[in-house]
Amino acid sequence: MSTVKYLQDKTKFESICRDIFKSYYPQNQDILVKIHFGEPGNNTALFPKDVEPIINALKSLNLRPTLVDTPVAYSSPRSTVVGYEQVVRDRGYDKLAPFIISDHFVEVKTKDFTAQVCQELLEAKNLLVISHVKGHECAGFGGAIKNFGMGGLMKKTKHDIHHLCQPVLTSSTCTGCGTCVRLCPANAIEIIDSKAQVNLEKCYGCSICEINCPTHSLKPNTAIFDDLLAQGAAACINNLPKNSFYINLIQNITKSCDCEADSGPILAPDRGVLFSDNPVAIDQASIDIIGKEIFENSNHKDPTLQINHAQNYTQFKTDYQLENL
Repeated sequence: MSTVKYLQDKTKFESICRDIFKSYYPQNQDILVKIHFGEPGNNTALFPKDVEPIINALKSLNLRPTLVDTPVAYSSPRSTVVGYEQVVRDRGYDKLAPFIISDHFVEVKTKDFTAQVCQELLEAKNLLVISHVKGHECAGFGGAIKNFGMGGLMKKTKHDIHHLCQPVLTSSTCTGCGTCVRLCPANAIEIIDSKAQVNLEKCYGCSICEINCPTHSLKPNTAIFDDLLAQGAAACINNLPKNSFYINLIQNITKSCDCEADSGPILAPDRGVLFSDNPVAIDQASIDIIGKEIFENSNHKDPTLQINHAQNYTQFKTDYQLENL
C-alpha cells in the first residue's frame, strides 16, 4: 500500500518539501519538473508564487530544476513552442527556473494507439510532477494522470485521444430523450427525427454522452476518453525514471481546466497539498478529500474512471494510507 502525505497547513510548505526531497532525491543533480503553466488570462491556474516553495526546496538541496511542458492541440498561444515560451515568460515562470517547451518525442505503443511521449520526460534522471487539482470538461477531474495523459504527449497524440473516443450512434434504441444534448459541453448534439445526431466537427471527444446515455445508444469509435487518457498517461508513467515523485496542489478547484482562460466557478474550498511516489493513489486521495460527487455533479462524469483505467495500464494501485503532516 502506498503512502500519501497530506499537508493542510502550508505555513511550513517549503521546509516540508525539503525534508521529503532530501530523503528521496540524490543531491547535487539535475531534476526535471513537469508542470502546467496555465492559459493566458487564467487567474486560478498555478502561478510562480504557488510553486516557489517547492522550487526553493529543490535548490536548497543543490538540485537544479528545469520546468517542462508540451504545446497544446487547440487554438491558443500555447499551441506552438515559441508562443508557449512567451506565455511562460508572461506568467513569470522564467524568473523561477529554466524551462523547456518540448516538441521532441519518443513513440510508445499503447493498447489503442501509438503515443508520442515528451522525450525529456523519458530521459530525465530525476523527475518531479507538480499538478494542480481541478475539474475538467472532458475528464471530469484533472490531477497527475491528466498532467501526463495530455500534458506529457505531443499535439498529434492529444488529437488522437480526442478523436478516438468520438461517439457513434450504434443502436436503434435511441429514443431522442435529449440527455446527450443537455450534457454535451460542446453543444455538438441535436435531436433530428427523434434520434441523436452528433456534429463531429464540434465534438470535444469527452465521452460524456456515451457514459450518460440511458439507452446505451452512443458508443465510442474506439474507447471512452478516460480509458484513452489513462493509456496516454501510462505511456509516460511506465517509462519514467525511478526517481519520480508527485505533488498535487488542491487549491482553486475550478469546474474546468487550466487550459481555458476562464476555468469556471470554484467547486470546493482549498484543501492543501498531497505528496506521493504513486500517481494513481495521489489522484485517488485528492478525489477522496474533495468529494467525488463534487466533480460528478459539475461535469457529469465519475472522476475515478481515469484512475481505474490507469490501474490497468501501470503497476500503480489506488490503495493508500494517508499520513498527515
